[in-house]
Parts: sequence; C-alpha cells; structure tokens
Amino acid sequence: MKLSWFITAIVLLSSNVALANTRVCVSVQQKSWYKASAAPTGPAAPAPHGGAVARPPQSGAEAQLPRGTGPAPEVGPGPTNQAPAARNVHDIDPTVYLQRMLEYEITHEPGFAAVDQGCAHTVSVELYQLQSGWTVFARYSGTEREEKIDHAEIDEFAELAQRIAFALLRNRSITHTITRENVLRADSETNLRTINGTGHLIFGMGTEVRLARLATAQGAGLAAADETRLLTPVSIQIGYRRKLRAWGLDAFGRINLGTESTGIHRNDLGGHVDYNGSGLVGLHFLHYLDAPGVTSLYFGGGAAFELAFFNVIRPAAAGTFGARDGLLGGGLNIDLLIGYEFLRASSVHFFGQVEAHAPAYAIKSENDSGAIDTYMPGVLAQIGIIF
Repeated sequence: MKLSWFITAIVLLSSNVALANTRVCVSVQQKSWYKASAAPTGPAAPAPHGGAVARPPQSGAEAQLPRGTGPAPEVGPGPTNQAPAARNVHDIDPTVYLQRMLEYEITHEPGFAAVDQGCAHTVSVELYQLQSGWTVFARYSGTEREEKIDHAEIDEFAELAQRIAFALLRNRSITHTITRENVLRADSETNLRTINGTGHLIFGMGTEVRLARLATAQGAGLAAADETRLLTPVSIQIGYRRKLRAWGLDAFGRINLGTESTGIHRNDLGGHVDYNGSGLVGLHFLHYLDAPGVTSLYFGGGAAFELAFFNVIRPAAAGTFGARDGLLGGGLNIDLLIGYEFLRASSVHFFGQVEAHAPAYAIKSENDSGAIDTYMPGVLAQIGIIF
C-alpha cells in the first residue's frame, strides 16, 4: 500500500513538473529582400489614324486566300514520352530543418517545452537568403527579445539553433552564447571596420608638490634627523595623445627636476638627504565629457614607472673624494587626473591638467653616508600645448 502511494506521488510530481514548463511554439519562415524582376516588354506599335491597328504586309500566298481564312496553323511536335526531371532527394528545406532543430533545443532547455499548439509563447524566425547562406532574425514573445545572425550556412543550423534557443529563452545577447562547440563561421571570418582616431604630440610644463620623510640637517655640528618635507620639483613632459571620439590615450615621458639643495657646511656630520629629481614613463587613459566641443573637460587615470634620484651629504671627517653620495629608488605610481582642453577647433590647441600620484611602493635605499625610507605621494599641476 505504501509503495503504491509512493509511486502515485512520483507520477503526480512528474506531471506537475511537466505542466510547469513554459510551452513554446516555433515558427520558421523563409523571406526575401531581393527586388522582383519584371519581364521586359517591347513598346506597342502605334495605331494609325482611325483606330485600326496596322497589320504587317502579307506574303503573296497569304494574299490570295479568301477573306476570313488564314494560313493553316503550324502543327507542333507531338507528345513525347520524356519523364519530368527527377527531384534531388537530398535537397533540404531550410525552414523545416531549422524549426526541428529549434524544437529540440527548446525542449531540452530546463523549464521549457516545444509544442505544436496550446503554447504560451512563440519563437518566430525569419530566414533571408544571401548569395550563400542566410541572414537570420529570431524573436521570442516571452521577453520580446530579438536577435540577429548576419550569416549562417545550412550545415551550421544545429549550432545556430542551440545559440538562438539559449539567447532568447534566457534573455541573453547572441554574442554571449558562444562556446567551443557552437562557433559559426561568421564569428571568426568577420571583417572588422575600425574608426580612425587623431594623433597629437603634447608638450607640458608644470610643478609638483611631493611629501617625503627624509633625513634633514639640524645644524653644522648636529646629526641629521628625519623630518617630513615638502618638495617642489619642476616638471617637463613630452608625449603622444591619441584621441578616439570620447576617449583618449596618453603615452608620455616626464622629467622632474629638484629645486632645493642644502649646503654641505650646514651638515658637518653628514646624513642630510636632498631630492635631485626623477624620470617617468607612463600611460594615461582619458574620457572627454564633450568630445566634439571646442572646449572639453576630461578625466582619467593610469600608471607611470618612476626612477627617483637623491643625494646624501658625507661626513666632513670622512676625508673622501666628493662631498655627496647618490641614492636611487623607484617603482610604479598609480595616477588619477582631471584636465581641460580648449581651442580644440584648431590643429594646435592647449590643455591644463592636474594629477594625483599614489606610489605603489616605498623608497628604501642606503649607503655609508645615509639612508632613505619614505613614501612619496604627490600632486602635479601643468599646462601644455597639443599639436
């Protein structure tokens, strides 16, 4: 008894699951976008005065026949025993083939079933003949989504049906349904058209403000002590800016020149560190808020690799050749920027730009005269010319 109830419950559950499937009808039609060609017709012969139609001149034998009679009709060839041309049994109807493939894929998609009648929604497909293959439009009434495949051959209809069914029923773009097993020829043979951008050289000058904790002279006879200092190097930049509609790309090189140097006589014990400068190469990505405008605000970000140079004062008692030693450090900076271009209608125009630099590293370096262990963020303001 319990076994019979268990079997009944399984049957009812299975029937409920089947009824829960969305029932979908499939329609495939072949259409054409070619012009209908009309058979050429010659100009009608003009009627003479009075409305009678002129007859062609009669031959001598025809002219002697009594009125109301004409030449005997020509007797055509008699019936032949030739059979009509045999139809190729291997010709495939593309509409029937694709419809059956779609019904299979829809039925095997969880939660859906392809039916002939009593459907809740419809998948409608239109095939437009090309010189080779078809352009396919497919629409699903359940989501009102329509997808297009520019070119498909009949030997690709199995893969095409799989992608159409998944894209429409799951409300996805057809381009997001590609797997290793359903790639169409059109996916790999598409001739891409590109948009031509404009390239410009850029030259900019400005100043940077950087914070660093460096060993600093405290007096002629005192040892250097670490202090947070404000550095203001001069910046010179040259690069290449590529613009593509609302987007831009900067590839640049930059030199920062230090503007401060402490005298050796103020640090007899040595150890004081000065920032000499740095060199950078980087890439910035830009987005213009008014791409076609004569002026436009833009913002972006990127990264630059920096190599920074420092010098440290040697102790006066060392008695070695030279009064300073060099120290070197560097790494990758993460940049954010905002800028403004103006007079953009001319091939030569101008820009102002502010950048914030966040190093992804700390500068650590030392020698016999001193050491550096600091983090150096900064802000750069510059103006420049684009040509």
